[in-house]
Amino acid sequence: MMLYWLLLFGFITESIALKFGIPFLFLDPEYMGLVNGRSFFIIGLCLGAFIMAFNISSFMLNSFRFPFLATLSRTFLKYAHNNFVIPLAFVVLYVYKIYDFQHNSQLKSIAEITLNLFYMFCGMLLVILTTLRYFMVTNKDVYKLFGVKQGDFDTTSEIEDYKNNYNRKFWRVDTYLVFPLKAKLVRDTRHYKTEMLESVFKQNHINAAVVEIVVFVTFIILGLFRQYSFFRIPAGGSILLLFTMIIMLSGVFRFWMRAWANTAIVLLFVLLNFISQFELFNPRNQCYGLNYKGEKAAYTREALEAQVTDSILDYDKKHTQQILETWKSKWQQRGIEKPKMILLNISGGGLRSCVFTFRTMQIIDSTLKGDLMNYSKLICGSSGGMISASYYRELFLSHHNSLMKANNGGNNYYLKSIGKDMLNSIVFSTTVADIFMNMQKFKDGKYSYVMDRSYAWEEQLNENTGHVLDKRLQDYILPEQNAEIPQLIISPTIINDGRPLYISSQPVSYLLQQPDLNKSPYNEVANGVELTRFFAKQDAYNMKLTSALRTNSTFPYVLPAASLPSDPAIEVMDAGLRDNYGIMNSLQFLFTFKDWIKENTSGVVMIQIRDTYKKPKVENNSVKTVMEKLTAPMRNLSGNFLIMQDYTLDRYLQYTRAWFDGPLDFVLFQVPESQSKVSLSWHLTEKEKNYLKDAVESPDNKASLEKLKTLLPSVSK
Repeated sequence: MMLYWLLLFGFITESIALKFGIPFLFLDPEYMGLVNGRSFFIIGLCLGAFIMAFNISSFMLNSFRFPFLATLSRTFLKYAHNNFVIPLAFVVLYVYKIYDFQHNSQLKSIAEITLNLFYMFCGMLLVILTTLRYFMVTNKDVYKLFGVKQGDFDTTSEIEDYKNNYNRKFWRVDTYLVFPLKAKLVRDTRHYKTEMLESVFKQNHINAAVVEIVVFVTFIILGLFRQYSFFRIPAGGSILLLFTMIIMLSGVFRFWMRAWANTAIVLLFVLLNFISQFELFNPRNQCYGLNYKGEKAAYTREALEAQVTDSILDYDKKHTQQILETWKSKWQQRGIEKPKMILLNISGGGLRSCVFTFRTMQIIDSTLKGDLMNYSKLICGSSGGMISASYYRELFLSHHNSLMKANNGGNNYYLKSIGKDMLNSIVFSTTVADIFMNMQKFKDGKYSYVMDRSYAWEEQLNENTGHVLDKRLQDYILPEQNAEIPQLIISPTIINDGRPLYISSQPVSYLLQQPDLNKSPYNEVANGVELTRFFAKQDAYNMKLTSALRTNSTFPYVLPAASLPSDPAIEVMDAGLRDNYGIMNSLQFLFTFKDWIKENTSGVVMIQIRDTYKKPKVENNSVKTVMEKLTAPMRNLSGNFLIMQDYTLDRYLQYTRAWFDGPLDFVLFQVPESQSKVSLSWHLTEKEKNYLKDAVESPDNKASLEKLKTLLPSVSK
């Protein structure tokens, strides 16, 4: 039980999971898009439930150690009162950390913080007092239960039998506290029959079970109706409720199993691990819109090679060249014979990248007088950055006038929308459904899917963005072919073998493998999978854009890896595992069409938007202790993962100048170096959002903007 308290103390002190923004779920709880009295009231309810669960479970497991409790009136109340040190210490520290965070990071007034804390205390006290009142009414001590004052005397041997029945020793207690802090001597209980004392505790345990049933039913109700925003309590509250459930269930389990509890837990774990291999008990996560019921695509070497035959490569190349011709003709109609071509490369990074990318695209677009999407021919990248780029592209296509007004005006509605919380829904769905056997399903057209945290993530994204991204791959075929918007290539990583999965509304087999110009034996197998061609029989073009973006943003453990309808089943995760910036896709595209680009454009501008500073400070990571020696390999590998990608990609970019015979410029926009790093999370504080919005105005980014002005002069409409 102490483990849960240690985790909670770690969360509120920002000592655990700060990089992923978990502490902010407790310090800045959000409910229905707002942090206010209601959200703090719900946190108070959940915290009160956890405190009472801690007391109830502790009482069930340890009350027999204190037989004198059975002789006291209001037995459970006395126990809870004497068990107050840890909960009280947590509440006091929690209040201080909330005040410090809200005042210094969220810039809230003292009056507003005080009001929110008042609501939190109201919620907490409501649960605690209601629970205590229930026990006061239902619980009975030895006098009420048996109608005696002194009872019949037991022999010392009977008391020893009582101890041996539980196979544990009594804990010595000389005094106990009565309200508020008055110490009282413990009375001798040897003159009571052991059956009387046992009956008192059993009756208390039965009443405690009723409370546990209420909590369990509440959990079930929240899970059944989680698609409605009213039932989506703050994520911090979800974690507290999850701990409440676990601590109660484990308490009951240990109470009934006694000495066999540890053995039973191991056997239960083995059983759960065994049955999890069956999809009935552990359904795979799926991409919405794809057909998983019919024939499965054979994932074999032969099938992979069939994607890149000469005829397919030739067809796809001609198809894309036709789109390029259409793009060029639009510029010619505006008097530009050879336009510049922009290739956009966007980094991942959760909501941090979402906000910075969208604001950067707004600034660039305003500088280019609304021509960013017209200049751009290709958008590649990963995670949050691609979500923002997709959102911006869709707004340009369907809400052009309002987007330009938002870019140039003070009311930045779209930027606020893309920066809204998405972690709340994920954590809530995880705690109330995914951890337990989740059997709820939903319909998407003629197909049905499990309603897991991936569904919650996509629904939250649609809610935040006004459902403008609630489209299918097929909806973008004509807009991309007509060069109304740049081509979007989403490339999550297939974790089975490390290949990229190319998700595009246009055929792009040329990204899988270049034509073998030298007849080399080293290009026999495609280095990727093209979704629309490989899964044509599985209704690939019906795949939802939000599902494609989700696969591209699947950070381990936060979202489940998506499974595709193949045999054997392949699973995909974040594109950042291979290329966090999409540069490899851009270079492959540039290499394939280098001759056309040289002849028909005045050059290429590769714009990279990244949510981290490219040249971080050198830190002292030398190994000092034995524990650091043990953890250093994995810690350094994960910590330097993106830096190593930078080394490799920079070298590829240098080589590009050797084979591309034309003007080629690189423009970098990045979050400036800062001592206070923005959390890599699907939840940002207001202070973090403001920092990211202002980051575009840094000296380095202003210099990049000026460079862009010289490369892409404004064009009259």
